Amino acid sequence: MSSTMWKPLKWLLIGLLALFMALWVGSGYRPVQADDAHQDIFKIGSDLVIAESQTVDNAFTIGGDLVLRPNVTIDGDVFAIGGTVELQENARIRGDTLTIGGQIIRDEGAVIDGDELIVLEGARGLFERFGVLGTLYLFNAVIWFLTFVVAAIAGLLLLLLLPGHVDAIAAAVHDRPLTSLVYGIGGVTALTILTVLTGGSALGAIAIPLANLVALLTALLGCISVCVWLGKQLQKRQPDAHFRHFWLGLLLLFIVSLIPAVGGLLVSLFALFGFGATILVRYGTRHAADTSITLDRFEHQPE
Repeated sequence: MSSTMWKPLKWLLIGLLALFMALWVGSGYRPVQADDAHQDIFKIGSDLVIAESQTVDNAFTIGGDLVLRPNVTIDGDVFAIGGTVELQENARIRGDTLTIGGQIIRDEGAVIDGDELIVLEGARGLFERFGVLGTLYLFNAVIWFLTFVVAAIAGLLLLLLLPGHVDAIAAAVHDRPLTSLVYGIGGVTALTILTVLTGGSALGAIAIPLANLVALLTALLGCISVCVWLGKQLQKRQPDAHFRHFWLGLLLLFIVSLIPAVGGLLVSLFALFGFGATILVRYGTRHAADTSITLDRFEHQPE
């Protein structure tokens, strides 16, 4: 996988790990001692201070600053949510450094070998007012809102230009749910394998962007079709009101996305069904009944 694509995924995984540790480890604090070398350390709720001349693997903090005393060495990465990363004299971070809602401050002789990333530097006041989890939830809601605004515009255009294709994909989600899910998982797996095998090569430089563009368009068409399908389930007495179905489904998914922790996962699951259904019926050029794959004995049974 190319380094450009790996970086966002890396920080996402680190962020999820940090939040998981925040929920399970708690906020107990102790300075790093001499026998704590070569370990991952974590702190939530207040500052994390690594004692002078110590060496640790990775350091994470949520809701506080991360302070490296003189001559401290971090062999891995540093990650701070709602706090500032401060490197005192001759401190060193061999990996990457990310701060959300904070800054990176270095004294004389301090070195960061890897990449530096500062996100939402001016949002420190939000973290102090709403807390770390509250601020992250707020930004999550904003991101989902912008995502659904884009989906609303694209949905209107596709319903005007390709209503039959959208209907065919929505029908595939309804008639062949398990098959759609398998196709969706297969499509994501194929894209991942392509990225791994061709990343960093001349072929990958051409194939990966094209594949990602196709996947993005496929996912967008699938999500819009899922919205139409959801709207039909809510208003079965009006099977031909496509625009109304789309708006109802889109609104429902947006409400679901606001559910803490699991909302985004549920929306992603719906999107995976739509992604697979789009592949299954070849972007709406075929009907689900024309395919021969049957993964669920309940599929095709009359309601």
